[in-house]
Amino acid sequence: MASIETSAVTIGQRLGASMAGVGNAVIDGLPGIVAGLLLLALSWWVSGLVKRAVQGVLARTSTEGHVDLLVARTARAATFIIGVIIALGVMGVQVTALVASLGLAGVTIGFALKDVLANSMAGVLLLLQRPFTIGDSITVSGFEGVVVDIRVRDTMLHTGDGRVVFIPNSSVFNSPIVNISRNPVRRFEIALTVPGGIDLRAGERLVAQAIAATAGVVQEPEVEAQTSAAGATWARITGHGWVDCASCGLGSTQSAALLAARDALGAAGMLASCDVPVSDGPATPDGDR
Repeated sequence: MASIETSAVTIGQRLGASMAGVGNAVIDGLPGIVAGLLLLALSWWVSGLVKRAVQGVLARTSTEGHVDLLVARTARAATFIIGVIIALGVMGVQVTALVASLGLAGVTIGFALKDVLANSMAGVLLLLQRPFTIGDSITVSGFEGVVVDIRVRDTMLHTGDGRVVFIPNSSVFNSPIVNISRNPVRRFEIALTVPGGIDLRAGERLVAQAIAATAGVVQEPEVEAQTSAAGATWARITGHGWVDCASCGLGSTQSAALLAARDALGAAGMLASCDVPVSDGPATPDGDR
């Protein structure tokens, strides 16, 4: 019994000494810990200032907004990393030993975060290769919208019906991208059915003239109209026009051209009656089928 009591006292003394040692170490290191935490907060704040300053400077000297964003984000990350290293040193952490330990754990972390790293690298490549920029209208991975932001993990699109879509950068990078804004001049198509017995060449000229006279249709490239299908009692005339989407809406111009061509054919007595076969589907702007 005496030996048990002696062992208990010894364990208690050792535990008390250990707790006292920890307490003294915390008290001794408390100023460094507080100073390190303050440095971390200051580093985060300063990195934000650096990002805004870099963006402001580049905005006055550069026209590439996506590259400006990449440089600004890189400057912010570098500033914060430097602040973290300084803060850890103030706290008494051996940075060299910490880096060595992180290197051993890096392989495991890399496997765990491989998707995040892939998306991050894809985002950097998208910013450098510039298949699109912020503000462009694009179609990618089955979605069409305006590019709002290219972030570390994903690309954010604002669709025409008000939805916000977040597409992983790796999916964007590996998918076909249609940049609708890269060339603002786009082609549209209209199709009208006429009786087979009319002068089809005259009908083609009427359709082409109606399209060319429609507000918003540019004269170069040239408007075209041709007979695209024909049956025993009917024929189909298809017309193509081009619109500068920077100044006019594609859909509204296409609709106006269709109505103008229909009226021109109707006035000339060349419009088919309702029992004549029509096209398999409504004509749509090229590339939007």
